[in-house]
Amino acid sequence: MLLDMHAISDITDWNTQSIQSLGHFNIQHEKITCFGLEIHNIQVEPLTTLAQLDDLYQHFNIFFPLNIKNAGLIRQLEFFTGRLAAKYALHDLNLQDYIIHQGHQGEPIWPDAVIGSISHVSHQRLCCAIAYAQNHNCADKTFGIDIESKKCQTLFQQNDEIYHVFLSEDEQAALANTGFKKPDLYLLVFSAKESVIKAFYIKYKQIIDFKSIRFDGIVDDFIWFRIHLGSSLKNTIVTKVHFFDTDNEIITISCI
Repeated sequence: MLLDMHAISDITDWNTQSIQSLGHFNIQHEKITCFGLEIHNIQVEPLTTLAQLDDLYQHFNIFFPLNIKNAGLIRQLEFFTGRLAAKYALHDLNLQDYIIHQGHQGEPIWPDAVIGSISHVSHQRLCCAIAYAQNHNCADKTFGIDIESKKCQTLFQQNDEIYHVFLSEDEQAALANTGFKKPDLYLLVFSAKESVIKAFYIKYKQIIDFKSIRFDGIVDDFIWFRIHLGSSLKNTIVTKVHFFDTDNEIITISCI
């Protein structure tokens, strides 16, 4: 398993004093290394009012767009946590002061010559987010990341119809023969496809749907997919997704 995970006790040196001044908030940070990629994982709890969250946006100089201001507390918390994770990722590139704005589809606008990805998940007042950023070279591999709460397995247990949203009948038959527990595996494949969609968009600036990404097998802690872009085999991309879990979340990392 290509994973080196370790906790950072007091966020990072560049903002330790700043975090300590916010002692009534619990903000945890850890760095995950996979595929040679450094991914920053942020967890924030507890928040009970919009005013508290507004203080955090100002404190960390995080862009607070109008559409997010008009949303509820959970959506604002998700956005903040994701952008804070991105700020840590940019710190690795000496770009922690860069303010990430939103694109037309809500995507983060990274600095020139930088690519990155953000994912977040929330349950009750707890929110977790992961992000990476790296200098871009056209020859480099592109990564997509996704994080999902294990509690979502309950949704898959209660609603079989949801499988048809992101899996073909052939895929469902193939997954049934893997030996994995159904809700666990289906949530994992859903997350893996989300990460592939993100990596594909970053690399090609095109949005593909779930059904274009076909499950092709699972070996150890990797899931293999074929991305079908047309009827010809020449229009097929083979990709793999690394997966692992924490106490409460599933994390997937795709590489294209």
